Amino acid sequence: MAKTILVITNAYEEGNCSLEKAHDIAAPLGAEIDVVRFITDANGRDDNTITSQTEALKASLNSIFQDYEQKDSIKSQVVMTEDVAQWVVEYCEHNDFDLIIKAGHRSESLFHTPCDWQLIRNLSIPVLIASQQRWKCKHVVMAAVNPKSTDDVHHELNKSILEWTQKWAQTFDAELHIVYSIPVSNVLKQLDVVDVREYERKHRGEAEQQLAALLSDFDLPNVHMHITAGPPEKTIPHWADELKAELVIMGSMGRQGIKGLLIGNLAEKVMHNLRTDSLIVENTAITAKLG
Repeated sequence: MAKTILVITNAYEEGNCSLEKAHDIAAPLGAEIDVVRFITDANGRDDNTITSQTEALKASLNSIFQDYEQKDSIKSQVVMTEDVAQWVVEYCEHNDFDLIIKAGHRSESLFHTPCDWQLIRNLSIPVLIASQQRWKCKHVVMAAVNPKSTDDVHHELNKSILEWTQKWAQTFDAELHIVYSIPVSNVLKQLDVVDVREYERKHRGEAEQQLAALLSDFDLPNVHMHITAGPPEKTIPHWADELKAELVIMGSMGRQGIKGLLIGNLAEKVMHNLRTDSLIVENTAITAKLG
């Protein structure tokens, strides 16, 4: 599990969402915490703004982390920049972080990539995009995997997802669900060539064997397995709603450039429809320190 956490916040973040989530995660772990609050031109660039935001951030930290044994070791700073994502990427190159926490941002459009998407695409560190929803004492965690993929890249991605899932379940005693969405061609579905429910029934047996084989290498007691069919960007948010999941763990291939713009990243498409926290694990994050 994460030992060193970078928390990204801003001057107008609602309810100190990212700090609250950092407290919930770090408290049982005794993790080191580094908090950065960002100011842009829209917030003003005078010295008074930096001073007031620095004081406000310290006040928030003192309030939220008042019961945290290592609160005196929490690092914090206020930074002025117009490119938050680039600043974070460069900062991470010179520091050793195991997890990044950031409040969700939902202003995506075809020609604009939000900061959280840029972080997911450009960092090999797992990123937790936090919602305003607070966790229950025994919260529900859902992980999305694809056991059908056999190439090395997807194999390592599945492994990394399940390693995080296992550690999360053990640390927080969470109710755990694993979802596998059997892919169905959108073209065939739109042409009514495929009955999705019949397709799911036909392939369920094979899918259950593939999922069971994937999970056999991990200590996931009392895990609930769910097999569905259809586009993951719809089925995963649907199951998250059905299960009342408070955290969804999934992988990202980190597509960038023109390919990322035109094809997109499946994790980003899923995130667009999620109402809960998302922990995004990159395929290059397989060496992350999980404790």
